[in-house]
Amino acid sequence: MRKCLLIFLFIFTFVFPASIGANTENQFITIVNPIRISTYNPKPLESLEAEYSIIRKRDLSATWLLTYDAIANEEIYSFTKKMDPKQELGIFLEVTPRFAQDSGIIFNDTGSWHHATSVFLSGYSQEARKLLIDTVFSKFKERFGYYPTSVGSWWTDSFSLDYMMNRYGVRANLGVADQNSTDGYQVWGQYWSTPFYPSKYHSGIPAADEENKLDIVTLQWAARDPLNGYYNSLYSIQDFPLTDERLKIDYFEKLINLYGKKNNNIFGQITVGLEADLDPEGYEIGFAERMSVIKKVQESGEFQIITMKDFADWYRKEFPKLSPPQKVTTKDPLGKNKEITWYQSSHYRIGVVYDEEKDETKIFDFRVYNQNITEPYFVSPNKEFTLSIYNPSLIDEVNDPQSVWTIKGKIEVDYKEDGFTIGKGISRIPKPITLSPAVKIQKDAGSIELVIIDNWYSSKDGIIFKDYSPEATHFFKQKRFVFYLLAGRGWQYFRKVDYLIPQGELDALFKLSALPPGKVIVYDSECLQCSYHTPIRPAAFGNKRNYVKVYGKHPIIYDRDIFNAETRQEGKKQLMRLRAGYIYLVKFEGYRESIPFSPGDLGVEKIFSNANAEIWKIK
Repeated sequence: MRKCLLIFLFIFTFVFPASIGANTENQFITIVNPIRISTYNPKPLESLEAEYSIIRKRDLSATWLLTYDAIANEEIYSFTKKMDPKQELGIFLEVTPRFAQDSGIIFNDTGSWHHATSVFLSGYSQEARKLLIDTVFSKFKERFGYYPTSVGSWWTDSFSLDYMMNRYGVRANLGVADQNSTDGYQVWGQYWSTPFYPSKYHSGIPAADEENKLDIVTLQWAARDPLNGYYNSLYSIQDFPLTDERLKIDYFEKLINLYGKKNNNIFGQITVGLEADLDPEGYEIGFAERMSVIKKVQESGEFQIITMKDFADWYRKEFPKLSPPQKVTTKDPLGKNKEITWYQSSHYRIGVVYDEEKDETKIFDFRVYNQNITEPYFVSPNKEFTLSIYNPSLIDEVNDPQSVWTIKGKIEVDYKEDGFTIGKGISRIPKPITLSPAVKIQKDAGSIELVIIDNWYSSKDGIIFKDYSPEATHFFKQKRFVFYLLAGRGWQYFRKVDYLIPQGELDALFKLSALPPGKVIVYDSECLQCSYHTPIRPAAFGNKRNYVKVYGKHPIIYDRDIFNAETRQEGKKQLMRLRAGYIYLVKFEGYRESIPFSPGDLGVEKIFSNANAEIWKIK
């Protein structure tokens, strides 16, 4: 019997050699540990030593990303320079007061280091970003003798990535995986927890053509549970012990196998790690346990433990043009009777879940990746405490539960790079999809095919229209303006000027156009002294609001009494008097319109928000 078994194994191996070990190829785990000098950790070297000892003891490769302050710190520099050859060093792009001062720029001091306008490059002008980048790369080369290949932060804008790629040869970027609101940082709408080439105009949009492509591979920190992580970012490779269930190490291993293995894709990859500025004693608990799992799966032969640089080199060689589609399919990792699928290509992403108990299929996320989309902080610096990266969506259950597409039964979806087909018996299609200029709908014998087309609301610069200047508007409001004209004064005001509708507003207005009928309140105010970095003044600064009516497809009401009300009662009374359905508010760089009191006091609910606009529904 044993002899027959050996003969069978020999024949199987000889006849089907490619099948042996085939599933273990192209399966990667990347360990990344950011190093910062923080006010809450008086012993940064001891913390780094504790974390590195766990990596060294298990003979693992890792990437260590250092902030400017860490590079400049003598103890940290001396220690990292002596790390074994399996370790990679790179830059963690967090801005600090010292970093800003040494770069010759003014630090955006908000009183808290982690506010988005302070800590990210996107909080500064393009010229300031270049100065910061040049300073940290020069310091790194001064210390280590070369420019690094890998960089990272929880958000690095595409302008900065493009500059680092072309000037310093950066090829790998670490960013945070999708999270709707964690720590005040919203990054929402990328590839779901998998690597991709970003567009040179938007770090969160995968490039769909080589002309717009950044030749940089973005890896994602804190990969999320494909189902539960959509609704709560704690369900991740990073924060799972903090969930209500206090999930254990077996959940960590589930996510390793889900994203690190190919699972019918061309490759699998997942990033794990921990910041190096925590309590030194803390690493011997959770971090050591996680690294033991990584060592175990490495020794099983199923995974390669690979640095950011080496993974980016492999990815760029394997996919020299564009990112391949990625499909993530699994049963609910928490054990519920649900099956979740994410499909993402360089044209779109979609999330689909089948609930066995309800016997229904739900499309809960769908967004199109158009190459005209420019991130809000590409030109304009972010002046808010929070980060708002919101890739335009047609379905987004977290932010608009009414947009969900629910279908009875288990529906088969045929995914293709430029669209998808869903099975027969489908009738209702959500209004945002039918209205979208980026989707072509084709029906055939009850099935529906959606094809992504290269169309968007505007060019990369937004929409520009002409109207009278604010000075002209004030002139024409004067009772005696006719007499002034007869006297030869004021004729120059008849010449109209350009105004800008930013892309973020256009996305908000598209959302508004798909909402039920109702008048929209806009803030009757101008901001002539507001600064802006775009070539053209935003329309809201000149109080030119008719575009809200034109693109939002709802009548508008100019009002300032609600916003200037001294008491909640006055504001509520004015709100009810106007009998409106919505409030539309604008944000741009340092300018922000906001409701004057708490939503509960006014009886309003926020139903949409991005970097440039908010929509509030009046209950």
